[in-house]
Amino acid sequence: MMAVSSFSTRITSPGAALAAWLLGSGSALAQGADAPGQETWVDPVVVSAPPREASGGAGDGYRRARVDLGPLGNRPKLETPYSIQDISSPMMEAVGARTLSEAIRYFPSAQIEARGGLDVGRPQSRGFQGDIVQNTRMDGLNVFGVTAYPMEQLEAVELLQGLSGALYGPAAPAGTFNYILKRPTEEPLRKLSLGFDSAGIGTVHTDVGGQVARFGYRLNGLIADGTGYVGGSHLRREMVSGNFDLHVSDATTLELNASHYLQIANGYPGSFSYSQTTPLPAALDPTKVGYGQSFAGQQLETNIVSTRLRHSFSDDWSVTGGGLHQEATRILYGVTNTLASNARTYTSSISTNMSGTTTVDSMLLYLNGRVRGLGLTHDLMLGSNGFQQTQFTPRYTRSYTLGSASLYAPTVFNPPAWLDVGPKYRSGQNRQFSLIAGDTITFTERWSVLAAFSQDWLQGASWDTSGTKTSGYHQNGISPTASLMFRPLPDMMLYFTYADSLQKGDTAPTSGVANAGEILPPYRSEQFELGWKARMAAVDLAAALFRMTRPFAYTGSDNVFREQGTQVNYGLELSAKGNPVEDLTVFGGVTLLDPELTDTVSPATSGKLVVGVPRIQANLYTEYRVPALPGLALEMNLHHTGRRAANDTNTTWADAYTTLDLGARYATDLWGRDVTWRLGVKNLFDERYWVSVFPSSINGTNAGNASAFLGAPRTVWAALQVRF
Repeated sequence: MMAVSSFSTRITSPGAALAAWLLGSGSALAQGADAPGQETWVDPVVVSAPPREASGGAGDGYRRARVDLGPLGNRPKLETPYSIQDISSPMMEAVGARTLSEAIRYFPSAQIEARGGLDVGRPQSRGFQGDIVQNTRMDGLNVFGVTAYPMEQLEAVELLQGLSGALYGPAAPAGTFNYILKRPTEEPLRKLSLGFDSAGIGTVHTDVGGQVARFGYRLNGLIADGTGYVGGSHLRREMVSGNFDLHVSDATTLELNASHYLQIANGYPGSFSYSQTTPLPAALDPTKVGYGQSFAGQQLETNIVSTRLRHSFSDDWSVTGGGLHQEATRILYGVTNTLASNARTYTSSISTNMSGTTTVDSMLLYLNGRVRGLGLTHDLMLGSNGFQQTQFTPRYTRSYTLGSASLYAPTVFNPPAWLDVGPKYRSGQNRQFSLIAGDTITFTERWSVLAAFSQDWLQGASWDTSGTKTSGYHQNGISPTASLMFRPLPDMMLYFTYADSLQKGDTAPTSGVANAGEILPPYRSEQFELGWKARMAAVDLAAALFRMTRPFAYTGSDNVFREQGTQVNYGLELSAKGNPVEDLTVFGGVTLLDPELTDTVSPATSGKLVVGVPRIQANLYTEYRVPALPGLALEMNLHHTGRRAANDTNTTWADAYTTLDLGARYATDLWGRDVTWRLGVKNLFDERYWVSVFPSSINGTNAGNASAFLGAPRTVWAALQVRF
């Protein structure tokens, strides 16, 4: 009688199941071949295949298993003690998201503070205003955050919510937005997409990728042109990008990237400006001609070159280095509609004072390694990152008053006699550099801690038109973070994270205060976060409870400009992404927030809600793949933003709004080609709403005008995609 050892299998794929069956049959045959009474011992056999990680496709429920966390490297989201949101290229294609504002509406904690317009506004999360460079990155390298980027060139948009100064250096507590570029494909890719919407804008997009020996390439080209949703408006978008991988060896890859993007938009509704005592009216019809002017708008151009070198010394040790240069020019000549005190009439004007060119040069260098000993595992990181931002401003700023009209009968005005703004001069420069170190210590399969810090240096200067230096600063400090992680199950984690992040201190006014011109010491934002993450079957679940603070300064009763106030935000985030049942995808979340300003300059604004930040924001996208008709998917997206305070004293409000989007796609084979048809309607019920509301100052000064921008109307869109 033969004795066969235990046969252990973990079948995770059809191939593994077949292998197990064949091995089992082989064992039976071997047993039959044994002579009577002879024992044959067979070594234990384990057949397993690692589960495929979710990469953001429709079959994955648009989930992405991994995220790029700078010096921490590319890590599974389930193993990170942070709240993270992302949207993949396949999902952006599915919902027709072409701009950042269209993409991050699927993040329940994010908004665009549209200073100058949605395409040049500041991305932010958890109710905190972002910086123009510190909070925005491309493949981990700092870029100018307040210009337009085409989503067609990106593989994903990632948002690390909360404070990240220990990883990325000083930044506002608005989170880190990371644009992940498309990379060369292993298999040949030839994709042509044609799109059109009811406003009259046609789009052609090509996406080509592949490998030639050790050289990989990914090329994207885009042109979009046509009439916008307002009579007399016009939009043009042009993009070309190339992303290349040179596999120098099996252990070394050099990435080279270059892109050019141009966007011209004229005739869309401008901003609506109103005083602290003027009520914000109900949202207006954005399609009415006259809230913008056909000769007013924006011209945005950005050129970027970047490189990254990745080298693996072994399975445990690797190094990554990279650099980026960007030149972004913004010519902004949009309309500002200033409301009269009765909120029924307005005066339109145009100003060029936000135009100019910004260059950003950024770098990173990270060493990552794993060390084992004394029963512990250390995942070490050591590195640096930083940037230099230089601003070039037109010598002259020009302002033009166009005329006045009734808010409910807007008027088309004549264009002004444009005046030359003169050549540009270097007006300002900011530099930031950080040294970073950290360790993730794994004690057991269940318990681990992460500790990291960055030593940061900040400096900057300003110059007048004659080249004379008018101000400068040098600051430094440390930004630490620490996390405790517990995994009760392999696919579940509880974590607690503390973070303290540095920010540049403000500069006192140059007159009228006792400390005129003084540069304040660096500010420190603080965060406490308790979170839970789990993967249940094909669904990723997450929850985070947090308290975050941001200090600010003002001139007090002692006539000294100093740090005195604090923005305190308490919040709860919930999210679910994936396929809860076969043929159904859910991608949604909700954020509950209490954003409050405390100890402000005025008792009338202390304890009040932050202007423009909703207490509740939620988004739910669902997709149903019809079993009776393979290839057909029905899509729905429901977005809700709660009412928002519209001035510092909270005496006027922007109404809550809810929009519904519907869509369908059909994928089929046509003449041997993969063809996908898409049809959708955004804002089905043509809801009128204020998409962005923001104050003149985020510090509750109860001075200056607040501003608001209208949301887009109902739009029908269609697209045809062919893979060759």
